Amino acid sequence: MNSEVVLLERSQHTNAVELLANAFSNDPLFRYYCSENEAVRLKSLRWFMNLMLNYSYPINHNYATAGDLKGVAVWLPPGEFPTSQWRLLQLGFYAIPFKVRLSRLRHALKQFDLMEEHHKHDMPQPHWFLYLLAVAPAHQNQGIGSLLLQPILQQADADGLPCYLETSTERGVRFYQRHGFEIMRTVQLTEDAPRFWTLARSPQRT
Repeated sequence: MNSEVVLLERSQHTNAVELLANAFSNDPLFRYYCSENEAVRLKSLRWFMNLMLNYSYPINHNYATAGDLKGVAVWLPPGEFPTSQWRLLQLGFYAIPFKVRLSRLRHALKQFDLMEEHHKHDMPQPHWFLYLLAVAPAHQNQGIGSLLLQPILQQADADGLPCYLETSTERGVRFYQRHGFEIMRTVQLTEDAPRFWTLARSPQRT
């Protein structure tokens, strides 16, 4: 695979939103909380990914493959967690009731709170937070996800800092374990809700 990692350009925003939405369209958590109708779910995902990217642009750690956009990684550096609820509201998070199933809105909000609570409790020290990582479905299983992780994993190792993330698939757990992450928690909000995992990676000696 001949590719390199660069900062995501604002001019790539629309394509990045579409890539992220398609990559997460079958994610268990989004399938559970968003509409069963695929077209409606994708519309909600585009809204969510647009919001997440707009939140993270000023922090300037959005990474992409050079040339054709095949994958995106969004990191929050030390000091940027917890996220600013005020900034999220300014960017449109108040519309969340219209983007998830109304019957599961309360659970969705509780899910956000629980994930933040675990994050604060389990990772109180300065750390890097992998906010989003996605590879276009047509380019998965080609090493692109691993490539996108490298700049910050290397920086974290050099600075002696841990990394933290959340995932809702067993495949994701296995992928991150190959990069030195270890499971911290396995959480299931309700009996019918999908599980999610929190993982952390200690700085590696080089």
